Amino acid sequence: MDTWKDKIVALEARGWTLTGIGNAVDLSPSSISDIKQGRCKNPGGMAAVKIHNLFSTGALPPGREVAANAPHSKRKRAA
Repeated sequence: MDTWKDKIVALEARGWTLTGIGNAVDLSPSSISDIKQGRCKNPGGMAAVKIHNLFSTGALPPGREVAANAPHSKRKRAA
């Protein structure tokens, strides 16, 4: 079972920053840090739903979504 701390760590591994997570779920970066450090065991209400959605959908942070879905370079190969 994934803990809230595990979810935050996994989001960071995908490239999310604490600030980015906080912006996405309407919490301050320090609140996200508290969750990550175990100082806050359970985020409340909609923040919990939003963190879960970011984690479970595999969402990438803004800016990385474009790079991840961009077509590969179409450079000409040497013959």
